[in-house]
Amino acid sequence: MVLKSSFTVEKIDDINLRKYDLTISEIKNQTKKLLEILLNLKEIKKSKIFKKEIGKIRFDLSFCNDKTIKQINNNYRNKNNPTDVITFSLFCDDANALIYRKTAELGQIIISVETADKQKKESLIKEVETLICHGILHLLGFDHLEKKDYDFVVGIQNKVISNL
Repeated sequence: MVLKSSFTVEKIDDINLRKYDLTISEIKNQTKKLLEILLNLKEIKKSKIFKKEIGKIRFDLSFCNDKTIKQINNNYRNKNNPTDVITFSLFCDDANALIYRKTAELGQIIISVETADKQKKESLIKEVETLICHGILHLLGFDHLEKKDYDFVVGIQNKVISNL
């Protein structure tokens, strides 16, 4: 069975996505493709959340500027600088998971388009796709506090992005 997914995409400040040649519809389309690949990987199906009876995952995807993500980073992580992506997980990987009517509410991914634009290696959309994938992995309970975990997360990201 293929797991269904739903997500919302929004801007949380005055960031002009068109200035960066991005649109919400393009982001939605690419995120759907990314999810289809990601959720069908055997490595991802090992996540603790898939041990529960779920039929759908849901999360929020938000975009902002560096000023906003710097404030969020300072308020929640005590780091007074902008970053590329921040995730707020709703405990999908433990007993406190928010599952209602077989839908797992994963949480929120916040991406600074300004930082993504500064650090892009190829195109901005490719960088945004990578950050979305990274955020989803965090929401699914995959972290990278140790090198082997970092290598796993980056390996999965690269696998998914190369298959888009």
